[in-house]
Amino acid sequence: MESNELWKLEKGWLAGWTSDRDLIRRIKRYKKDWTIMADYFRAGRLEAVQFRIPIEQRRAAERMFNVTYNEENQAV
Repeated sequence: MESNELWKLEKGWLAGWTSDRDLIRRIKRYKKDWTIMADYFRAGRLEAVQFRIPIEQRRAAERMFNVTYNEENQAV
């Protein structure tokens, strides 16, 4: 099952986490300024990717990740 999360990382940055392979491909293709913070592997296979996203692109990130609210950090 694919899941997506988005949260405030630090001043000026968001963090986004996804296990959706299609979304990972789209981000790598179209969002060159979103940097990969971490790759998560299980049994040698890519399971998820965590991205560092500029705060100016919060709306685009919310639409791509299909997430608008995170209960742990409500400041998104």
